[in-house]
Amino acid sequence: MLFARLSCQVRSRTFRQVLLLLCVVSLVGLLVTHKNRIISGVYPNQSEERSNEELKNHGNKEDINDDNRKTEKLFTKPPKPADITVPSKKDANVTKSKPQTTMRLHPPNKWPTNPSKPLTTKGPSLVTTRPSLQTTTRKIISSTYNLGDTYATDDMHVKSKCPNRTREKFQNAENLKDKFVETVPVLQWKKHAQESEYERLQKFSGAQGWMGVTWQILNETLNLMNSTGNGYMFDTWNRTSPCIRCAVVGNGGILNGSRMGKEIDSHDYVFRVNGAITTGFEMDVGNRTSFYFFGTNTMMNSLAAYGHRGFKSIPRTVETRFILLPDHDRDYLLVRAALTNSIVDRGRDKGKDPARYFGKNLTTEHFKILHPDFMRYLRNRFLWSPILNTKSRSIYRPSTGASILLAAIHTCDQVSAYGFMTPNYKQFSDHYYDIIYHKVAFYSNHNFRLEMKLWQDLHKAGIITLYMRD
Repeated sequence: MLFARLSCQVRSRTFRQVLLLLCVVSLVGLLVTHKNRIISGVYPNQSEERSNEELKNHGNKEDINDDNRKTEKLFTKPPKPADITVPSKKDANVTKSKPQTTMRLHPPNKWPTNPSKPLTTKGPSLVTTRPSLQTTTRKIISSTYNLGDTYATDDMHVKSKCPNRTREKFQNAENLKDKFVETVPVLQWKKHAQESEYERLQKFSGAQGWMGVTWQILNETLNLMNSTGNGYMFDTWNRTSPCIRCAVVGNGGILNGSRMGKEIDSHDYVFRVNGAITTGFEMDVGNRTSFYFFGTNTMMNSLAAYGHRGFKSIPRTVETRFILLPDHDRDYLLVRAALTNSIVDRGRDKGKDPARYFGKNLTTEHFKILHPDFMRYLRNRFLWSPILNTKSRSIYRPSTGASILLAAIHTCDQVSAYGFMTPNYKQFSDHYYDIIYHKVAFYSNHNFRLEMKLWQDLHKAGIITLYMRD
């Protein structure tokens, strides 16, 4: 009897040990199976989805970079015309480009030479300066983006008796002559207030078009600019000399200590831009201002940023004219109020008095407004940047300084440039009026290095005379 009881206890203890061992083994198995879940804090399928998304994002960036490289390679040496092969249905990433009625632009050294059929409208005539290019490059964003390489025509600044003027010099510059369009309109005025033109240019945003500007505001503003002096830069010209000599003054630190003031003021016209401080720097930058170039936004920012340096008001002398680079409706509203001696009646600047900036008793000739075709032409032809092949393209345009220098090149007979970026820019502060050294900052909305290269090319071609220091 005692033996049977002991035997039962032994079997019970052994059974419990076996059960405990089985539990331990099962627990260890579960821990091994869900090790990733325990360590990372997420389920294995969630971790995989996250990794796939990261790879997808990385792939998109690689695609864009790869496409930019392909685009630059494609248009550095334009390929000979060739038949386009229709891709197979299996290749979902390659599509055949369709012919476009409006030109798209990429940065070439040589353009195709066969001109396309000119377009016509009821307003100012249009000219398409080169045919559209067709590509089958995969996922190039600009293949579906209309850069608008079609422009109105204008001969306001074409005629001149000056020998060897800047326009003629383009013809001898192999890397520049195909970018130049002689009849592109530089300024907009009453004759451009056409509904057909509004419909055409409303397709383009920012400085490149009239998107975001209502027909009412545009029509009222341009109809106030009803003098040929609004369409011609030099309405005050009365010299006997056949050549108009212009100095364009940037704000670069290279001018500090330059002693170029007297030379700058000796030109027939002097262009200045943004925070154009002259008081206290006359020896270096001169004191004459024939044209002050601005956008409403850049003017307001300059007054706020450089007021402590003495920039309390924009240049305003007897000879000063104002050239506007419009980005949106606030620019047209400001000019409309200035020419009607009224207060800005709507928008961001509602309640502001233009007389505070431009003075009173203004004539219509006091204002010039750059034409959106001209700004689009500068971006497309002279300062095309790879950012135009990305989704950030809308923020990009030539800088204000670049815009006025190129405007002078298209209107003056001879151009000298001072205070613009040169390869030795690191030796100088950002601005000539900086109290302490400020490093030049680079932003995505402008391509300063590309602009710097263009100034060098124009200087080497003799189109401009660029001030440089060793």
